[in-house]
Amino acid sequence: MNTYPKALGHFFPNLIYAAAIPLGFIIALLYEPAPLCRLLHMGEDLPGIRNILSFNISIVFAICLLTMIAFRLAFYFLRRTLPMTIGRYALWCLAEAVTVCAFTAMYLTLMGRGAEGYLWTFSRTLASLGTLLLLPYLMLTLWFCYDEARKAKNAPQEGARLKFYDNRHQLKFITEAASVLYIESNENYIIIHYLDNNVPRRFQLRNSMKSVETLCEQAGFARTHRCYIVNPGHVKLIRKDENGQNYAELGYGIEGGIPVSKKYYESIASIL
Repeated sequence: MNTYPKALGHFFPNLIYAAAIPLGFIIALLYEPAPLCRLLHMGEDLPGIRNILSFNISIVFAICLLTMIAFRLAFYFLRRTLPMTIGRYALWCLAEAVTVCAFTAMYLTLMGRGAEGYLWTFSRTLASLGTLLLLPYLMLTLWFCYDEARKAKNAPQEGARLKFYDNRHQLKFITEAASVLYIESNENYIIIHYLDNNVPRRFQLRNSMKSVETLCEQAGFARTHRCYIVNPGHVKLIRKDENGQNYAELGYGIEGGIPVSKKYYESIASIL
């Protein structure tokens, strides 16, 4: 797989990384890795600190958390300007881990009053803390890759048909997934807009948008508004009007476009 998981272009998965990596550091300490624990005892001779180990763990955790937040915010805001592959993403994660180790080594050097020197402390920190941080990175990335592969496997293939049921679970409408333009909610009904010999048509049935959302997600459709789900394959562009409202243009004589709310903008934009 040449591209990294698309989910990592969203805010929440990056938030998971920012929280999971520091937590991985804490969990690793439960096994009391000797090289890291020796480093975390630096500063034992300093007066006024009763439990130097707990104090150092708290500071290193804060360093890890703040570094991850800074890097993940940068990654999120630069995701459109930095064409990312799985290899480049691995280098980004490596840069995060090395930066955490660099700041940690700086702090531990100060705590040890420079007795061992920064380069010595950094090399030991990189060998002990850096290798421990690679495990949560690997686990999270493999999970997101697996989740994306699972969704791709479950998604309807070309020519696959979607079956729509009413609120009594009676089959009412069958069409090819690729022919669906968008689905809108109208009170107690949903309206399926689709193409029939390249001519836009519509079919209405009594049901809720929530009941068809899972089916639409499996087909690769995306929600743009609480009342609209679109097929990204038919979206030509997303425009913003003079009032700042975003609309997805589908063509086919559909005037005005499909509204895209702020809540769903990032999701649909990442797919396109």
